[in-house]
Amino acid sequence: MYSIVEPFKTGIMKSFRLLWLLIKIVVPISCLMAVLDYYGIVGTVAGFFIPAMALFGLPGEATIVLLLSFFVNVYAALGVLTTLALTSQQVTVLAVMIGICHELPMETVVCSYTGLPIPVSAALRLFTALGAGFLLNMIYILVGGG
Repeated sequence: MYSIVEPFKTGIMKSFRLLWLLIKIVVPISCLMAVLDYYGIVGTVAGFFIPAMALFGLPGEATIVLLLSFFVNVYAALGVLTTLALTSQQVTVLAVMIGICHELPMETVVCSYTGLPIPVSAALRLFTALGAGFLLNMIYILVGGG
């Protein structure tokens, strides 16, 4: 006879392991961002990137989210994302860009097994993400949301 208890128990344990992994990444990154913000480092970095991020309708602080997602992982980016006050439009633009171009170092190597050269794969994903973010922001502006 089939018992639902064992698969349920296994699923709960896997969920807790994943939750613990996320906590170990998101909480320290969020704390680090709070410290960097307190000492004005986030503001300095954000100020430098304000003109570039304006192309996507994003604040300068979103640069940190994008860089973490591009070169570290999505969970680290989410840790920073939770500390920012963003509109739903800005979160959508960031999500699209992150979805297209995340974890570049690892995923470009994986793509290389298909025959696509690493530099081509990285450039294609990066420019596609930037183009999609720009295009989505332009659409928001045209329909009155930006």
